[in-house]
Amino acid sequence: MKKIFLTLTMVFATMWVANAQNVAFISTEKVLESLKSYVDAQSELNALAEKYQASIQQDVDELDAIYREYQQNKAYYSQQQQTARENYIIDREKAINEKQETFFGEQGVMAIRSENLLKPIKEKVQAAIDTVAARHGYVIVLDTSVMPGVVYKNDKFDLTNEVIEYLK
Repeated sequence: MKKIFLTLTMVFATMWVANAQNVAFISTEKVLESLKSYVDAQSELNALAEKYQASIQQDVDELDAIYREYQQNKAYYSQQQQTARENYIIDREKAINEKQETFFGEQGVMAIRSENLLKPIKEKVQAAIDTVAARHGYVIVLDTSVMPGVVYKNDKFDLTNEVIEYLK
């Protein structure tokens, strides 16, 4: 029993080592940046983010002015007026936070727009990577764009330029 287990372990280890030689890498960042559609989508998203951020910043600036005015004149307000002003400031702050969540939250306008613009592009890139990798018989393709710990890579196994050419 022990011999069978040891033999099977050796067979699987040998198969794993053999498959490990079928590994390539790619920089999806370079591939995406080479696509005009991706660059255009990123520009649109950046412009939209700036617009929304400016709107939020304007609200924050207005709220800061209201709060400073309240602090300066607080002594002249009755207790009822102070409470009303404080509640108004709190409500405005909540509204700003909700606006920020609407624009930049997980289900916000930016996330939805980003998904709509980038998903088809990323799917196209993934299909190209799959095709190129299958053509060469690679079983694993690592993305160096998201793996900062790579200390050595042999350019012979870099599929980046081939995928860029495939997408043209």
